[in-house]
Order: sequence, then C-alpha cells, then structure tokens
Amino acid sequence: MISIATKLTNKKTNFSECEAIIFDIDGVLVDVKKSYDEAIIKTVQLILIKNFNINLTNFPFQDLISKLRNTGGFNNDIDTAYSIVLIILYCILINKMNIDRTVQIFHNILEKLDDKGKDSVEKELEKLGNITSITKELRYPSDGDMISTLFDEIFYGPILYKKRFNKEPIYYFDEPLISNDILIIKESTIRLLSQKFNGNLGLISGRSKIASYFTLNNLKDYFNENACVFLEDEKREFSKPNAFSLHKVFDNLKLRSALYVGDSMADLLMVENFRKQTTEDRIFFCGVYGDGVNNKGSMDKKKLLKSNNADVIIKNVNDLPNILNNTKN
Repeated sequence: MISIATKLTNKKTNFSECEAIIFDIDGVLVDVKKSYDEAIIKTVQLILIKNFNINLTNFPFQDLISKLRNTGGFNNDIDTAYSIVLIILYCILINKMNIDRTVQIFHNILEKLDDKGKDSVEKELEKLGNITSITKELRYPSDGDMISTLFDEIFYGPILYKKRFNKEPIYYFDEPLISNDILIIKESTIRLLSQKFNGNLGLISGRSKIASYFTLNNLKDYFNENACVFLEDEKREFSKPNAFSLHKVFDNLKLRSALYVGDSMADLLMVENFRKQTTEDRIFFCGVYGDGVNNKGSMDKKKLLKSNNADVIIKNVNDLPNILNNTKN
C-alpha cells in the first residue's frame, strides 16, 4: 500500500491509503490512434462509400472522435462509428448539405450531448428532423448489423476475429488494425507499481479480453486477473460510465480504496458514479492528458480533466511512479 496526495489540481484533498491501482487501457497504457481510431474512420468511410456512395476524404474525423469521447458517452467505439455515420447521413444524404455545413451541424450537436452516447445523438437529430429511414437501414445495434461486423473485422483481422467471434469474416480480409496498437506503458513502470501495490494492479477496459491480452502481451502477467474487467465481453449496459466494473474489482479484491487511472470523461464519470453509489471516498481518479507515445499533451483534455475535478492529472502514465514517490499526505 502507498499513501498519496494530489498537488496537480491545486486541491487540498488528501488521499487515504490506496490498496490498488486500476487502469484503463486505451489512451493510457496503449496508443490507439492508428488502431481503434483508424478502425472507426475506416468503418465510417467504407459504410458511406459502399452503401450510400458518399466519399469523404478530407473530413475532420479524428477531431470529431475526440470531441465525442469528451462527452463521456462514447467508451464504445462502434457507437462512435455509428453516430458519425448517422450524423453524416442526416446532413448529406437526407438534407444535401456540403461538407462545411455538415461539420457545423456536427459541432452544434456535440455541444448538446450528454453522457448517454448514441442515444443522445439520436435524440438531438430527432429534434432537427426525421431519421427513421436511416436508423432502419443501419439496424444498429442488432445481431450481425454491418457497422459492428465491419468494425470488428477491421480491428481484429481475420485470425483474431475468428478466435473472438467463432466465425469467419465476410467483409474485411486485410491486416488487422489491432497490430497498430503501440504500448505507452513501460515494463519498468509496471514492475515498479506492482511492487509498490503488492501485485494489486487491475484493468477496466472497453476492450475484450482477447484484444487486451494480445496487445499487452507479456505485460498482462503483472495484472491480477481478479481485478480485470473487459467490458466488450460484458453486457452492453455495463459499459462506462456505469460503475459496474469498479464494484466488481472492489468486491473481488475486497478493497477499501484504490486509484483509477483513465483518460476520458467516461472514466471520470464512472468514478463519480461509484462515489455516489458508495457514499464514500474509496476511489480516486488520476487523469492522463498526454497524446499517445509522442507524449504530446492535449491541452483541451487537460482543461477538461481539471474543470471536472480529477484528483490527479498527469501527462503520461509513466510519470505515475514519480508522482507517487513525490507526494505525501
């Protein structure tokens, strides 16, 4: 166990002794810009060109993906792909808007979204007009819908897709984008944290167990399996910001308190939901604002984390041992 206190958010709140650290994976332990983010973009582009003959090349996908995640309702990347497709089809297919106007509408919608994700997008679009014809054609989410299937095939690739879903791909047979995952966390960091917390390291990720362990490779052995929750393998309603996974880890390890390390509003809201449900300060939030392996800080994300009262804010997960060593109650 290690006692830590925050100085980085200019708050005077002291942490009690934390017994474990629980990590998000994407954006914290792993840079996913060329894997998950690219899978979103590729899925959207293929759906639009193949089904609706809409070809978007110079479209600000990455910026819009980031802004959707900042609402707290888009921990599920297939929901993100669906929502982007839905807005584009409403603007371009139904209302014949140009790209600039479409982007403007997108930003207008973003300003009104809450943490209900795709449901919030549908609600805002319904205020603008009728989207029934689009939602009926997309059939998302449903068994075997094209958006989910295409995304999973692109991300996992043929071999892992068959292993994960026990069936052959039907749309995509090229290299898996999961291979573009880049580890941010160093083994020296994980080893040090494992020693400090007596092996009580956990994971709460929107990924499947197969995808998580594929990318973490040997680093997976540093994590306590009883403290790992892979939300793609759980019921849809348990996704972040639902606090289900935190309750599961706390119950499994019989924890009194822990530090959760995440990079998104969904992570922060999950922690807040857990606090409301337990009415105790048993969980503390460390927000990571760095932009992947390049360690380029996202000032927008840093500002977002600070304005939403993250307990600790760091640029890179590898800074964590230093922070823990240099802060005391």
